[in-house]
Amino acid sequence: MTQHDDVIIPCLYNSFSFTPENNAIVYYDMNTRPVTMSSLYDRVTETEPVAVAVAVSSCVVPAEASESSDASDTSDTSDASDASDAKEVVDTTFHPDVMARYSYTVRSDATDSLLWLTYVMLYGTEKYETIENLYTESNRFKFELIETLRTCKPVLKANKIRISEIEETLVHKPFIHLETLRAIAVCKGVSVCIVQDRKYFHCDNGNSGAFILEKIKGKYVLYLAPMELLEKYLNFIRQNYWLMESISAPIRPISAYKLNDLVNISTRLGLPIVNIIPGKFGSMGTEKRKTKSELYEAIKLKVYL
Repeated sequence: MTQHDDVIIPCLYNSFSFTPENNAIVYYDMNTRPVTMSSLYDRVTETEPVAVAVAVSSCVVPAEASESSDASDTSDTSDASDASDAKEVVDTTFHPDVMARYSYTVRSDATDSLLWLTYVMLYGTEKYETIENLYTESNRFKFELIETLRTCKPVLKANKIRISEIEETLVHKPFIHLETLRAIAVCKGVSVCIVQDRKYFHCDNGNSGAFILEKIKGKYVLYLAPMELLEKYLNFIRQNYWLMESISAPIRPISAYKLNDLVNISTRLGLPIVNIIPGKFGSMGTEKRKTKSELYEAIKLKVYL
C-alpha cells in the first residue's frame, strides 16, 4: 500500500467529535508521526466551509421572496383561508363505473331481456314487477306492438324499416332484435341509446331525455338514474365510443374509409393501431403501424362479435 503523509487512521467511537477541546489526544499517521487533535481539526475544517457554503447557497431565499413572505404574514386572515380553499380541487370527472348502481335487470325467468326492458321503458318498473305470468303477458305485449307498428307504416317507411321483418320477429322468434327495438322507439317517440363494448347506436326522436340500454355479459341492462347523470353518461359515450351508422349494417365497405378514419374508429373501440414486433434475443421490440386493411379487419371482427 502506498504511504501518504496526510492519511490518518483515527481509532474513535462514532460519537467522538472533532473539536479543539479534544486536542489533548494524540493520533498517528501511517508513518507513525504524532499528530495533535488541533492540527487534525484545522485540516478537517479547511474543507467544511465549502460544503456548508454549498448547502447554505441552495437554501438561500431571495430578497423578493422573503419580502413577499413577510407581506403574507401581515396579510388579512381571510386571504389565507381563500388560498387554502383554492388548493382543494374537487375532481368532477365522470367515470362510467358510477352507473352500475343504477342498472336495472329483469327477472331471471325473463329470457328475452331486450323485450322486457322495452316493456319497462314504456310502462315502468312497477307494472313489470307485478306481472304474474310472463308468457301470457309477453304474447299480449307483442300483439299490441304489432298493432302499433301497423298504424305507423308511413313513419317506419321514412326510417327505412320493413314492417314485415319486424312482425316476423315478434310473432315467430324467441328474442327480439335491436332493429325491432328501433322500430318500437320510432313509433312510440322514445329516444334510446344502445351501448355495447365501446360502440353505440342512438335512436334520437327529439326527446329531451333518452333511455340508455347497455349489453353486459350477454344481457341488457337499463339505467334508471337521475336525468343529470344520464346526460353525463350520454356525453361520455359520445366523446369516447364509436357511433354506428346503422344497426343492421354498422360498418361500410373499406373503400368508404380513409386511413385516419379507421385509426379514429380503432381508438374509440379500444383496438391497437400498431403491431408489436418482438426483438431478437430478448431485446426491446419495435412498433409498426397497422395497414388500412389490418385496421379494417380488426374493426369488423369487433363490430360483429
